[in-house]
Amino acid sequence: MNKSEQINYWLRSGNESWDAAIVLMHAGKFVESLFFFCLSIQKYIKANWVLDNIDQYPPRIHDLQSLYSQTDLELAPELVDFLDTVNRWNIEGRYPDYRFSLHKLATEKYVDHHYQ
Repeated sequence: MNKSEQINYWLRSGNESWDAAIVLMHAGKFVESLFFFCLSIQKYIKANWVLDNIDQYPPRIHDLQSLYSQTDLELAPELVDFLDTVNRWNIEGRYPDYRFSLHKLATEKYVDHHYQ
């Protein structure tokens, strides 16, 4: 894939993950919804990574702040801080020992607040 195709891939994949997060949210699957929101944000950042870097393949990492720091994106400081919160959804959504703490946090109110 060329650079343009890579960017389109990440954007399309990010949109699919975002749509899945919405479906999961409406189904009351809040932990899974947060995981897919995190996944979609990661893919959007990776699209920007491809745009802003010479290489066309982003690193195989999940840390949003690390990926963000390798782009030319300029987010407000509070949004950069929020990436840490979103990273937590990834870790706690993937690993069963952390997943239970996310179940306590991932209420409908919490998901609705962050979805807005």
